[in-house]
Amino acid sequence: MQLPINIMIADDHEVYRDGLKTLLEGSAHLHVIHEASNGKQVIQFCEMELPDIVLMDIMMPVMDGIASTAYLHAHFPSVRVIALSMFNQDNMILDMLEAGATGYLIKNAHKQEIAEAIESVNKNIPYY
Repeated sequence: MQLPINIMIADDHEVYRDGLKTLLEGSAHLHVIHEASNGKQVIQFCEMELPDIVLMDIMMPVMDGIASTAYLHAHFPSVRVIALSMFNQDNMILDMLEAGATGYLIKNAHKQEIAEAIESVNKNIPYY
């Protein structure tokens, strides 16, 4: 039996968050505990309850994924971040990795790949 993995989804598009949440909750051991629409909300939710994994959009209003990831890495080092982006933008990917992200996925990744990334990063094994 696998231990549950608690996940936060951070994306400014509600439809994407809803779809990703539905997809993840189809797995018995993946639990979405929070949804955030910007990086500042990510930090606020982490101050209440730490997820194991944050699926973090890079481009968000108020505070972007890069700044939020850097904050989490400094203040909540047990939280693992998987960067999400619509495009394969090398400079933004590098910025996320330098900020402390442990993984990276294109937003149109298949369900199997998303699950693999979560499992890998949860074991502290980078996923790109």
